[in-house]
Amino acid sequence: MQLIDVVIPAHEKDLPTLDYVITGIKKNAKNIRRIIVVSKEKYTDKAEWFDEALYPFSYKEISDILGGQRVGWHYQQLLKLYACLVIPDISENILILDADTVFYRSVEFFSPEGLPLYNLSKDKDLDQSEFQQTTFKHIIKILPEIERYFPHKFLNVSGVCHHMLFQRHIIEDLMKKVENTDFSGGKFYEIFLKNREGTCGVAEYNLYFYFLISCHPKNYQIRILKYKNTAKFNPWIERLRRKYHYCSYHSYMCEEG
Repeated sequence: MQLIDVVIPAHEKDLPTLDYVITGIKKNAKNIRRIIVVSKEKYTDKAEWFDEALYPFSYKEISDILGGQRVGWHYQQLLKLYACLVIPDISENILILDADTVFYRSVEFFSPEGLPLYNLSKDKDLDQSEFQQTTFKHIIKILPEIERYFPHKFLNVSGVCHHMLFQRHIIEDLMKKVENTDFSGGKFYEIFLKNREGTCGVAEYNLYFYFLISCHPKNYQIRILKYKNTAKFNPWIERLRRKYHYCSYHSYMCEEG
C-alpha cells in the first residue's frame, strides 16, 4: 500500500476554503496518512501545521532575489517543491494540493500496479498561451535534458491542474540535475528564480510533470479527472459541484467579476 501525505501551502486569503479542502481530500482520497498545512501561522485545527519559517529560505530572501516582483507567486511554488525535503518524517509520496481546491468525488492517486497517477490540464491551444511558452522556456533553461527526451505527444499538454503527486526521489533527482547543470554552485531555489521568464514565468507543477515524463517515463500513468475552475466558494451550493472530481475556487476570477 502506497501511503500519501498531503501538503497544502496556505495564505490568509485561503481561509474560506481551507477546511473544506482538508475535509474533501480526507474523505475522497485513499491511503492518506497525514495532512499538513504549510503557512506562516496556524489557520486550522483540522490538519497538522508546519511553519514556513522552517524552510531553508525566507519570504524576504525570495523578495530580495526578485526585487519585490510577484514574490508570493514564486514563494508558494518553492514551498511546494521543498516540502518533501523539510517536513520531518514525511512520506515518499506527497500530494501537493492548492488551498482553493476541493475534492468532491472518490479519486485514486496510484494505479493497481503501483504507478503514480496524473491528471492533465483542460486548457486548450497551449501553443498560443504566453504563460505556457514562457514557463516552458524557463524549464528548458534550467533543465536542458528535458528538451532532448520530451515525448512529442505532450507538446501541447500541461500538467497544471491545481494538485500533483510528488515523489521525494523524483524531487531529489530534479534538484540535483538543476544544480549540476547550472555550474554556479547556487542552490536550486536560487537557480529556479534567477532564470525565470518575466514576472510569472515559472510553473512548479509543469516543471515536475515535464521532468517526470521526460526523464522517468516508466514512473507514471495518466488518468483524467473532471474538474472546474470557478470563482467564489459558496458552501450552500456545493451539492451542484458533485459531478466534478474537484473544483478550484480562484480569487482572481472573483476580482475579474
